[in-house]
Amino acid sequence: MKRVLNISLIILAVLGLLVSLGFSVRETERIECTAIRVEVDHRQGNFFLTNEDVKRMVLDKGDSLIGRKLSGIPISKYERYITAHPSVKRAEVFTQLNGTFAVRVYQREPILRVFNVYGESYYLDRDGNLMPTSDNYTARVPVATGFIHDRFDRMQRFNIAELNDSLAQRSVLDDLFRLADFVRKDDFWRAQVQQISVEHNGEFTLVPTVGDHHILLGRLDNMEQKFEKLLLFYRKGLNTTGWDQYAHINIKYHNQVICTKKPS
Repeated sequence: MKRVLNISLIILAVLGLLVSLGFSVRETERIECTAIRVEVDHRQGNFFLTNEDVKRMVLDKGDSLIGRKLSGIPISKYERYITAHPSVKRAEVFTQLNGTFAVRVYQREPILRVFNVYGESYYLDRDGNLMPTSDNYTARVPVATGFIHDRFDRMQRFNIAELNDSLAQRSVLDDLFRLADFVRKDDFWRAQVQQISVEHNGEFTLVPTVGDHHILLGRLDNMEQKFEKLLLFYRKGLNTTGWDQYAHINIKYHNQVICTKKPS
């Protein structure tokens, strides 16, 4: 008898829950949109898009959402539309029971600005994708110049971090991404490296923020060890002799730092 009573109580509880859910769904279907709330994530310090920019995108997609039933708003359509913007990494679109149509946008994070030999300029982001520059905002990242023949319209469909061997051999972007990503992850080098120059022979030269010298990095083999060697020289050498004594600091060769003094 006790067992039957327990089962009956469980059935009644489930039925009550289903009735409650059904009532809740009917109530939700009646809710109208009363507000649009947009939040763009600016925690990385990038301002390619503002809240107002995204709100205009939403309103430009169709008639005002205010007054429409939340249940009739095509959430996925708005999500795809906003995510298609070249500065957007991810967009989350959802509605709330208080009548709010909400959008949360996460921006792409550039780590390098590229200037190629054709006069084009574009960014490489931290995920290895190309992104166009913006008229509204310029990211404070190192710039890459020199013998760069990679065109934006040809390379934008590829993830640079995952280039196959054949394409990587014809592109310098994979090496630039690897170098820029290394710089990004280190607080000191992120502040110190302001320009990367690609030489005609495929080697790399760095222009630092502090010090009137160029750093001859060479190829990217043993890159981490080269930067460790340079940092040691900065601490034990330049801090003693001064940061403006040399025109070039060559760290291309194993266990060597070769400095060329400025002309007197």
